[in-house]
Amino acid sequence: MSTPLTAWQAPPAGRYALDPAGSSVTFETRHMFGLGRVRGTLAVTGGALDVAEPAAGSSVAATLSAASFSTRNPIRDPQVRSRLFLDARRHPELSFRSTAIRRGGDGWTISGVLTVKGRPAPLELTVADIATEGDALVFRASGTVDRYAHGVTAMRGMAARHLAIRITARATRA
Repeated sequence: MSTPLTAWQAPPAGRYALDPAGSSVTFETRHMFGLGRVRGTLAVTGGALDVAEPAAGSSVAATLSAASFSTRNPIRDPQVRSRLFLDARRHPELSFRSTAIRRGGDGWTISGVLTVKGRPAPLELTVADIATEGDALVFRASGTVDRYAHGVTAMRGMAARHLAIRITARATRA
């Protein structure tokens, strides 16, 4: 059974390993000059949460598989995984590493660096909720990725510049 934590409450201190099977990253963007909606996923392959006391000293690191990019479109997906966009063959992983975790407003914000195609750019995530399940943490967060900041600039106008991402993650005490 899940125990929700309040907006100001930090999870129990310790190291937690991300569970790829219990974690997901979904995104939504637009294409065709903003007329069509595109939804998709990227697979989480690993990572860790180090929860400190006080919580502001905590850190998060995660990796995603570029080859797992999927919108369930057999024409679009190979093109996005190609050199034109993600270049998954030469850059098989996307990575995120936090630089700061802070409380404010209604909860927690995680600032960090997302690296895509070897190119780092800032990313801010807003934690929507967090709960404990025995020795595990489950949390949801969201943010906006600017693909141009990572050098993914192909098809300007046809494919939107920003992707809204949603993260659901499960991490077990290591």
